[in-house]
Amino acid sequence: PTVEYLGRGAAEPSIGVNWKSPNSINGVTNFQSDLETLFINFSDNPGNGGGAIATWANRPAFTQVVIDSDPIGFTDLQTGRAFAAELTLTSPGCKVSFTDDDGHTWVATTGPVGSGIDHETIGGGPYAAPIPSLPTPYPHAVYYCSQDLAAAFCLRSDDGGATWGPPVQTYTTECGGLHGHVKVGPDGTVYLPNKDCGGAEAEVVSENNGVTWNIRPVSNATAQPASSLSDPATGIDAGGRVYFAMAAADSSAVVAYSTDHGRTWNNIVNVSSAFGLQNVRYPAVVAGDAGRAAVAFLGSTTAGDANGGAFNGVWHLYVTHTFDGGLTWTTTDATPNMPVQRGNIWTGGGANIGRNLADFFDITIDKQGRVEVGYPNGCAGGACAQSVPTAHGNAYTATATIARQSSGKRLLAASDVVASSKTVPGMPFVTERRVGGVVHLSWSEADSGASAVKTYQVLRGTTSGSESLLATISAPQSNYDDLSATDVTTAYYYKIVATNRIGSSAPNNEIAAPYVGDSCNGIVIHRNDPAHPEAAAAGAGQVPQLLIDYVAVAEPYLNGANEFMFKMKVGNLSMLPPNSRWRIVWDSFASPGQQFYVGMTTDASSAPSFEYGTIATPVVGLVLGIPTETRTAAADLASNYNADGTITIYVPKAAVGNPPVGDLLGAVNGRTFTGDTAETYNLERSTQLIDHTFVKSQTDNSYPASTYTVAGNDVCAPAPNPSPTATPKPTPKGKPH
Repeated sequence: PTVEYLGRGAAEPSIGVNWKSPNSINGVTNFQSDLETLFINFSDNPGNGGGAIATWANRPAFTQVVIDSDPIGFTDLQTGRAFAAELTLTSPGCKVSFTDDDGHTWVATTGPVGSGIDHETIGGGPYAAPIPSLPTPYPHAVYYCSQDLAAAFCLRSDDGGATWGPPVQTYTTECGGLHGHVKVGPDGTVYLPNKDCGGAEAEVVSENNGVTWNIRPVSNATAQPASSLSDPATGIDAGGRVYFAMAAADSSAVVAYSTDHGRTWNNIVNVSSAFGLQNVRYPAVVAGDAGRAAVAFLGSTTAGDANGGAFNGVWHLYVTHTFDGGLTWTTTDATPNMPVQRGNIWTGGGANIGRNLADFFDITIDKQGRVEVGYPNGCAGGACAQSVPTAHGNAYTATATIARQSSGKRLLAASDVVASSKTVPGMPFVTERRVGGVVHLSWSEADSGASAVKTYQVLRGTTSGSESLLATISAPQSNYDDLSATDVTTAYYYKIVATNRIGSSAPNNEIAAPYVGDSCNGIVIHRNDPAHPEAAAAGAGQVPQLLIDYVAVAEPYLNGANEFMFKMKVGNLSMLPPNSRWRIVWDSFASPGQQFYVGMTTDASSAPSFEYGTIATPVVGLVLGIPTETRTAAADLASNYNADGTITIYVPKAAVGNPPVGDLLGAVNGRTFTGDTAETYNLERSTQLIDHTFVKSQTDNSYPASTYTVAGNDVCAPAPNPSPTATPKPTPKGKPH
C-alpha cells in the first residue's frame, strides 16, 4: 500500500455523476482510479462560461486497500449509487463497494465477486421485460463483467451490488482481445463491446437480463472497420439508439449507430478526418436525450507506429457531438496548445514507459447535460506542455484531469435555452516553467464562448490572490515569458484571463511559480513534502541517510564537456551505512531497458562508489516483475558526496542517450535502498518505505511533475575574456608624425 498525491496515479479512470446528490445542482462528479475515489463539486457562476471552481476530495472505499489490477468505477446516473471495485491479482476474486452519499459511507459486497483475471467493468440500468421478481427495492440491474485470457463472463446483482448471481459466459473463443465497458439501455438491453470478434469489432448483446448473449459485428454492406488495439465503447441514448465508437486500425475514430440492438449498423463514419489525425486511442461514448451523443478520444496528426519507441507524435483530446442520432458529427480539439501525451501510447500491456495512460478513459454527462471527460494527463507540467513539437521524451504522468463542457449545445434538451447564447470565453488552462530569472507561461484556450477571443491578460502577484495586471497579449498568442521574475526568494503567482466581446473568463486558474534553481547549478525536479503522509511514514524509525529531501538536474559547462549533473540531497551523510544505494532514475527509450539510473553505492565496509546504468522491468504473464538494474560503468571522477547529505553525480550525456537541447527527461525520481544482499543488490524496488519521490512502474505520480528540459551545456559557458586592447605609444615632441 502507498499513499499518493491526490489524483496523480489516475491511469484508466472511471468518471460518473450522482444526479441525486443534494450537494450540487449539477450533480457531484466522481473520478475513480488506483486507490482513490475522488469526488468533485463544480460551483458555477451563472453566465460565466468558464466560471466553475472545482473542489476535489478523496473518499475511497475501505476495500480500496492495495492496488492489484484494473480498478474500476461506475455511477448509476438515475439512482446516484457509485461503485468502486478492485481485482485481486490473478486470482478469481474482486472486491466491490458502493456508496449512496458521495463517498461519506460505503457498503461492501458480501465476499469477493467471482471474476476473471483482467479488464473488469461495472454497469447498470433498467431490467428488460419481463422484469424478474426482485427481492429488494433497488430499481436497476447491476452487471459486473470481466475476462480471462480469452473467455469473458458477466454476473448480475438484483440488490444494488450487495450480492451477485453466478457468472454467465458471454463468449469463449469467438472473440479475442479485451472487451470494453458494459452499458445498459433504457429498455434493459445490455451491451458489451469487443474489439475483435472474428476480425471485426462487435457488440456482445443480452436482451434477457444477462441470461444469454449474442455477438453482433459492427459492419454493413459498405463498411467493416478494421479492428484495433484500443477498447471500443458504447453509449445508448434515451430513445434506445446505440452508438459504437472504435479506433479503427488505430488510425481513425469511427462511430456507427444501431436502432435494432446491434443487428444492423448505419452511418459508419470517420469523425477524426477533419483534423488530419493519423493515430487514435481510447474512444469513450456517452449519450443523453434521443439523438444526442458525444465521443471522446485521443488523436495525433503524426503517422507511423504509435506503439513504437521512435514514435514522436503529440496527442490531444478530441470530443465529437451528434444531435441528429449519428447522421452528422462535429469534432473539437479540447486541448489546443496543451498535449496530453508526447511520444508513443503503448497498447500492448506490460511495462513499456509509454503505457503511463494504461488502456482507457471515461466520459459522462452531468445533471445539466454537460459532457465531462475524465482522462489521465500524460504530459502534465510546464516542462512537457511547453516543449516544441519535435522534442523527444514525455512527462510520463497520469494526472487526474476533467475536460468539462463550458458552452454550446448539451446532451439534455432541457438545457438548450442556456446553451444557445454567446458567453464569455472558457477559462484558460495555464502551465508554468521557471528557470533562473525567467518564468515561462503557456495556456490552452479551447472555448471562445462563440465569440472570438481578442486578448489575454497576464496577472501576477507575490502572494496568492494578490495578482494585478502585468501584460496584455493579443490573441491568438498563448504564451508569455516574464523576464522580471528575478527575486530568488519569492514565489510568483499568475492568472490568465481571456477576453472577448461578451466579457472576461473567470480568474480561477491561479498557478504558482516558486524558484527551483537554474540549469547550471541545478533545477530541483522533485522536493519531498515533509507534511505528506508517506513522508511521515518514511520518517518513522528510518535513518536520515536514506530520507530524500530533493532531486535536482543540471548541465554545468565543466571544461566544455557534454555532461549532466544529478544531485540528491538526503538528511545527512555524516556516516555512510554499509550495503546501501542511492539512485536517481528517469524514463528513456534510449535505455536498453526502460530507464537510466545514476547513483552512489556503498560496500560492506561503507566505502562509496559512483556509477550509472539501466533498469528493466520484466512482465510475467499479466504481472509486472521487479525492476532490475544493470551497471554500465563508473560515473565521472568528479562525482562526490558531502556530509551535509548532498550526493553529486556527473555522467557524459553520450552514456544516457545523448538527448539534444529541448528533449525531456521524464519521471525523474530518487530511490534509496539499504541492507543489500547478493540476492537483492540489483533489484530497484525498496522493501522499506524510504524511497518517496512517487514513481511507480515508470509512471510519474509526483506533484509537480518531475520533468527536466535539456537546456545545453553552452548556456553555462563562461563569458569569454575580452581581448586586450593595445595602447598607442605617445609621439615624441619635435618628431614628425
